[in-house]
Amino acid sequence: MKALALTLALTLPAAQAAPATFLNVATGSPTGTYAAMFKNIGVQCAQSAYLKERGTSGSLENIDLLLSNQVSLAFVQSDVLKAKQQIDQDPRVENIRALLPLHAEEVHLFAKPAVVKKNIFGKTTTTGVTTFADLKGKRVAAWGGSLITAKVLSAKLGVAYTILSVKDRDAAFAALNGGQADAVLAVVGQPATWVRDLNPAAVNMVPVPFNAALDGIYSSAKLLYPNLGAGSVPTVAVQSVLATRDFKTADKKKILLDYQKCAIAKLVNLQEDEGMHPKWQEVTFKTWPWPQYK
Repeated sequence: MKALALTLALTLPAAQAAPATFLNVATGSPTGTYAAMFKNIGVQCAQSAYLKERGTSGSLENIDLLLSNQVSLAFVQSDVLKAKQQIDQDPRVENIRALLPLHAEEVHLFAKPAVVKKNIFGKTTTTGVTTFADLKGKRVAAWGGSLITAKVLSAKLGVAYTILSVKDRDAAFAALNGGQADAVLAVVGQPATWVRDLNPAAVNMVPVPFNAALDGIYSSAKLLYPNLGAGSVPTVAVQSVLATRDFKTADKKKILLDYQKCAIAKLVNLQEDEGMHPKWQEVTFKTWPWPQYK
């Protein structure tokens, strides 16, 4: 009998454990805030082992990937979600949930330094973009979720300009430097490393005004980049969120809820440990502006 049992044990295939479930997460540029914050959570939470990062061009691609079932989680700007819901009237957005409401992302508006000329009578004239109103009739380069922000700000603030859709940040600044664009609009959580690397002789930061027309989508904010020679530059910000769909299957639900629980429990570590992104200091995990994943 023992010999028979041994023979069966050697000849029958061993029972295999069910394969582990892995979920894809759309972040953005490798040097961007989304990618940094995803990696920061990975340092604190072992549950991150079940999540695989997918680099993208940003919020616009991320929400499309999430809605089309190409990823299970996506970092997105809340104004991109609002646009999908209210402008595109995409019914799939009703299935979106906020796994982790995150930080505010500031609108960065760049232009070449203004040119000041004096005529023979001593009168000075300034050409270029120094205020948001100066964008009227001009060309603004943007990419990813910033394209949506550029459209909303143009409509809400009553300044009509042409939006030049480009592939990425490098293409946007190439258009600015080459004269194809008059300004570059980017939505990114400050301090952004690439902004700190900009040459102050080649680019200026342009203020973005906040008024009642923006309330409910954007909030007033200030940009601080000493390398660009500016004290504080007024702008507006939009909240970001790590979004998912309202999954019901047990394996996905466990991964998502365990990840959510760990991130919330480790918030103080994310805010205080050296090397974590400064934006963690703004995070409260409050569930605005989207229903929470439960």
